[in-house]
Amino acid sequence: MTGTVRARTGAGPACVRAVRGAVVACLLVPFGCAEERVEYRYRPSFMTDPSAPKEVTLADGTRVVFVDEPLGQPKPSAEAAAPVLGPDGKPVPRKVFQPREELDDGTVILRNLMPADVVANAMACFRNEEYRLMWDQLLAPESRDAYERTGGFQAFEQWCRTNRKPTMELLNRMRFNAVGSDVAMKEVRPGVMRATLAPHLWEQFNLRVVEFEQTKDGMKLLTIR
Repeated sequence: MTGTVRARTGAGPACVRAVRGAVVACLLVPFGCAEERVEYRYRPSFMTDPSAPKEVTLADGTRVVFVDEPLGQPKPSAEAAAPVLGPDGKPVPRKVFQPREELDDGTVILRNLMPADVVANAMACFRNEEYRLMWDQLLAPESRDAYERTGGFQAFEQWCRTNRKPTMELLNRMRFNAVGSDVAMKEVRPGVMRATLAPHLWEQFNLRVVEFEQTKDGMKLLTIR
């Protein structure tokens, strides 16, 4: 395996940037005797390319339709707007979503709602050489299962150490240059998206393609090659 991690032949990390603050409107649309779940999301910046899909289907069957204009935020009710008070009578700060949270005992928790979260977490893990953390919380189950058949965590760690520099270069380019013609994004199967560097950049990078997957536990790293 030379500079390649594949989900089905030994997969590894990757992802791309997207807008974390996208507004999502969910509808349940009757369809015969079943219900079709549809989500409307503000189009991420990496999907400005004309070839980007107008909609995708997630692994659970949800159809995600991308729109070009931000959807209006509903007005919060008086109950929702009222602050939550603690035992001392003071307002309890509302918890803000954190892609990476470090607890007092040193435990690190990774959360990935959008591709941008995966990118941030992956880059931090590579920077800190936290390969066990990636294996446990960031790698897609399909990729982890593939590694289990070809050496397990040790094989995954070895790939990460060998390809640490080119992987960080790729993720960094996709993170900061996702708008325009440098990165193309498309759905390759339900719930799986592929990000590819534009051909004019290929000579500058050893790794060029990243795939990530929507799972029941959020976005996960699937492949990089």
